[in-house]
Amino acid sequence: MTKIQNLIEQLQQLEQEREELVKKPMSPPGVWIHQYVVRKRYPDGFIGEYIYAKWQADKPIFQRNPKKYGHRGSGNFTCHQHIGRVDSNTGLGSVPEVKEAYREWNNRKRLEVIDQALAEIEIALQKVMPQEDDET
Repeated sequence: MTKIQNLIEQLQQLEQEREELVKKPMSPPGVWIHQYVVRKRYPDGFIGEYIYAKWQADKPIFQRNPKKYGHRGSGNFTCHQHIGRVDSNTGLGSVPEVKEAYREWNNRKRLEVIDQALAEIEIALQKVMPQEDDET
């Protein structure tokens, strides 16, 4: 009986957390943030390193930016979208869009974890509930 009560309490807590989470900004499903480094050599010999972030997806879901002379690829969508600078060795810090993107991505990851936990709890309850019925 205590197993069932614990599972029901966990289920209620996760459902409440999920309700609050879905109200927050969230990245599209199935995307992630990819960071990459760009190096620039300046005339004085200094090599600046800039770390940038972009959204990445397996399928083209991001609207292409219009180009003056067209696109090399086909279609109006692409698999990535530039977000902004994360950091650099030149003293330039992160742009606000990067922090917001990470917040949205973390919200999506948390939602996926909660959904998986809810599914596992429901499976566990289905296994336990018939046993309770058999005992009565």
